[in-house]
Amino acid sequence: MCEALMEIMEPQLMQREKAGHREGLKKGIQGTVDTLRKFGHDDSEIRVAIMNEYGLSIEDAEEYL
Repeated sequence: MCEALMEIMEPQLMQREKAGHREGLKKGIQGTVDTLRKFGHDDSEIRVAIMNEYGLSIEDAEEYL
């Protein structure tokens, strides 16, 4: 019975896990941006740093700036 329930719930659980991972990643990137700004880095330096560290495109990186 437990296995059957897990099979039914697995897609929903996976979706929640992915959503949680995305949210954690967003918070991590924003924390990196905030920290680099506090240390006086300009947006062009921060853009390159988060693109390299998190594998972001230019467009995605811009959303965090």
